[in-house]
Amino acid sequence: MKRVRSSVAVVVVASIMMLSACAGSSGSVKATDARVTDPPSTQPGSTTAVLTDGQVNIAPLQAEVDALLAMSPAEQEAKLAALDGQMERQLWKLSGLEADLGGAAAADAVFADHSQGIVAIARTSGNLPVVSSGLRRTATPSNPNLGEGMFGGIIVVTLGSSLASSNDLKDGESGSRSTDDKTMTATLARDNVQLDVDVKYESGGVTTKLKSLLKINPCPDATGHIEAKVSIDVSATKTGGSTGQNGTLELNITGEVNDDAKLVSSDADFRMQWADFVASKGSYVDVAGTFGDTKVTTAKLNRSGGADNPSLQTSAVGLAILFGMLMKTKILEEAEKGWQSGRCVTLQPTAVPGPTAMQPGATSTITAAPRSRVDGTPVGGSVAATLSAGGASVDPSGSKVPADATFTYTAPGEVDKTGTVSLEARSKRGVAKASIDFDTKRSAYTASGGTEVIYSGKVGDLSKPFTINGAGQGFNVVYSYTPTSTTGGTMSYTGSGSGITLKGSGSYTISGADPDPLTLTATAHGCVNVGSCRDTTDVITLTRASD
Repeated sequence: MKRVRSSVAVVVVASIMMLSACAGSSGSVKATDARVTDPPSTQPGSTTAVLTDGQVNIAPLQAEVDALLAMSPAEQEAKLAALDGQMERQLWKLSGLEADLGGAAAADAVFADHSQGIVAIARTSGNLPVVSSGLRRTATPSNPNLGEGMFGGIIVVTLGSSLASSNDLKDGESGSRSTDDKTMTATLARDNVQLDVDVKYESGGVTTKLKSLLKINPCPDATGHIEAKVSIDVSATKTGGSTGQNGTLELNITGEVNDDAKLVSSDADFRMQWADFVASKGSYVDVAGTFGDTKVTTAKLNRSGGADNPSLQTSAVGLAILFGMLMKTKILEEAEKGWQSGRCVTLQPTAVPGPTAMQPGATSTITAAPRSRVDGTPVGGSVAATLSAGGASVDPSGSKVPADATFTYTAPGEVDKTGTVSLEARSKRGVAKASIDFDTKRSAYTASGGTEVIYSGKVGDLSKPFTINGAGQGFNVVYSYTPTSTTGGTMSYTGSGSGITLKGSGSYTISGADPDPLTLTATAHGCVNVGSCRDTTDVITLTRASD
């Protein structure tokens, strides 16, 4: 696994190279957290910084990880690309590829071409649309001018892990999409992300292969447990021959989430195997171990063979731990974005009475019951409510209430006012947010009543002109009202049907008060074209739609 090995160099050998200038200096290690106050010196090619008599010194590796994580994403990428390129190029020489290609100059040219080619292919893994709604992705930067197979694997894992942070899926939606040549397949469901890559790049008599599997379950289970898996297989060989190098890395990641939907611990188990070979003969190494928050960081040399190559052992241990630490950080970071964005939990609160057309000063009971979007079960945890806009209040406010939670909303004391209550649920299974808009806006009145004429229609605002329809035996009437206040004003009417026309005018008053029905009483003088004129009194009932 040429790329894997180079990563080793990326971190460990690079550390050795950078620290060689400090040979002779001493350093101290904090046993409690394995962080380095002053990294120990290391001579190029020695194993004292990482592997001594089969025992691993984690401090230099942790120092490298800390330094990388302190960089910006662009700086991290440039650093990894440069270190990977340096190491993998050296492996081409050690494995015999350089000699088979005709020397250093020829190997440099082929290596540069493969560096661009395999990384460019790996980057396309970030542009696979998976479901109908699509996946929003930031544009990938241009290819670095260093780095080969291992760096390509890092790109695949990095881009693939961002699928876990997406919350674009609709409930029940899932999908799978492959490149036209079927070398890359991305599968996405709410509780599962998988990216399979199997590509190769051939030029200049060398074949580089990159095969990787990234699988993430981004929604924590009922206990707050989350898992992810990475496997990477990389090789660089003389096309049609048996000279080159290969390697595999397997990484199993676990994490634990607390009732506040925060990642509180994570661990990883790893195993790496890789080899250099010339005409099918060479050296190999097999290392495995653990690292994390609840497990003691360990690494052991399972087996090795062939040429005595201490730097190979150092690189294997270094790469496995460093690469594992970096990938674990990235994968869990993206997964946490997902479960904290609403990907895994839904919250659909209810309010009774309301939430619209509430009486001024009235109260409503809000029920907030968060549920898993994976299996529909209650998720527990807590819910907090705040009045985020308008009035008047919600109680309790800003406090975490055990789910399923209830809150009391009090409406403003005046009509035509609004209020918004925002809710946030947090549990071991994730975060969900929702809001409810309340108002004291009045619903329209429904007009009814009448004997000779039957009244109907809607009245939205008694302070503005309105109309009510009337229907008699063979004729229709439209009554128009012009208020001088909300309790009365002037009115007129016109009608026709069965060969007659009628019209009249007068005044009206409105009695009663909400929430009881109101009574509109109109007195008018009107005339019919085929008869006499007369005075009339009409009584209409106005009832709120919610009454």
